Amino acid sequence: MSTPSLLNLFEEAGRHLSYSKDDVIIRAEDTPSGVYYIKSGWVKAYTLNKDKDAAIVMTLFPGDIFPCAWAISGIDFAINFGALDETHVLRVPTECFNEAIKNNASLSEELLKVFANNFFTLTNELNNIQYHSAREKVIFRLLFLAKNFGKQENNKIVISKHVPNEYIARSTNMTRETTSREMSRLTRKRLVRHTEEQIIISDINGLLKELEDTMSSVTSPPFSSVLMTPRS
Repeated sequence: MSTPSLLNLFEEAGRHLSYSKDDVIIRAEDTPSGVYYIKSGWVKAYTLNKDKDAAIVMTLFPGDIFPCAWAISGIDFAINFGALDETHVLRVPTECFNEAIKNNASLSEELLKVFANNFFTLTNELNNIQYHSAREKVIFRLLFLAKNFGKQENNKIVISKHVPNEYIARSTNMTRETTSREMSRLTRKRLVRHTEEQIIISDINGLLKELEDTMSSVTSPPFSSVLMTPRS
């Protein structure tokens, strides 16, 4: 008999839902309709500034579950969740989710791994706060995307996602104009190539050196290898 998994739980008891780019999945002021499992696509957890612009707090990927902390603790964190692209999720009632986790040790262990991945992702997001230059912030975000979506193809890393400059700007607290200018600089140096459908990191070592040279006073070179560690 196969060991039950979180995906099995959501497949068997969940409702299939699809969202288009920028669709709101959960509004901060609303009580969530249940617990969501990301089957495909990606999701932004965000707040709204005084101008009602989104400030991305955390990016969630396939296999992530939200809003987990609310489901387990009942504490309202007042965070919005929205689709960053075409996204498919599975939603189960909160009571069903909590009952399954409470009565199955293997599901609890799997959920802990999800939390560990979330913690690592959030830590990387918070690292952005210490960066001062646009160059640092944009390169960091490209490496972050490469870790989560990138695939090695010969000497290149291909991020097969539509990643608009607006996402990079919103997730690094920069303007879209500043982000576009920095992306253009990296393109001219032939370190990256950005199309509508993907980002190609043509020279990962060159990109890492750009980051490490700029950040020499903030962090040490081993940081780059930690950032590139694949999600479990």
